[in-house]
Amino acid sequence: MTDSISLRIDPDNLTIGDLEDFEDVVGQPIYQALAPRPVIGADGKRVLDEKGRPELETQVSTKALKALIWISQRAVKPDFSLEDARNVKVGELQIVASEGDPKGNGEGQNG
Repeated sequence: MTDSISLRIDPDNLTIGDLEDFEDVVGQPIYQALAPRPVIGADGKRVLDEKGRPELETQVSTKALKALIWISQRAVKPDFSLEDARNVKVGELQIVASEGDPKGNGEGQNG
């Protein structure tokens, strides 16, 4: 098994080129691909929290995940390619909260 890859996206470190590359790979802007959406229950209705607000979740497509891995890794390894990102094993991926994001996935769970 190779080294694990920590996926940490800090919006302050993204460049316009990073955003453009993400959009080229995924086919939609990053804000659209990562936008939280309402949770829909088995009954087809929105799931509400204890205060009556819609619960939200972010579902990241595989293409978006690949693009995020590529963009984050090339910042520290300039020769890291999109093909390298494509070959990352799920068990080697660790998603961590970025600084200033108290939530993240909180425990560095494997994605």
